[in-house]
Amino acid sequence: MIRKIANKDNAILIQNAFPTLPKYLTHPHTVNGKIYKVPKGIQKEIKYNFNELMSLKKQGIDLFFTYVDKIKEMMYQELQNDTVQKV
Repeated sequence: MIRKIANKDNAILIQNAFPTLPKYLTHPHTVNGKIYKVPKGIQKEIKYNFNELMSLKKQGIDLFFTYVDKIKEMMYQELQNDTVQKV
């Protein structure tokens, strides 16, 4: 997808998506020193396209460049370990 974000054309590569945890997000994206969020409409479009790629993946058509399933499993295990350590 190529969309205007902060008045510039930006490439959004859904096939490069991967799961992550909030603790790995170190800082917000900024434009000219101001925190910038992707507009809601583009967020919806990204989520829709991501879900379409996940649906294709379930049908055996894997268009992701990342090992989404492996990363997702590692993330879930890390969350479980974090929960166990807190108890």
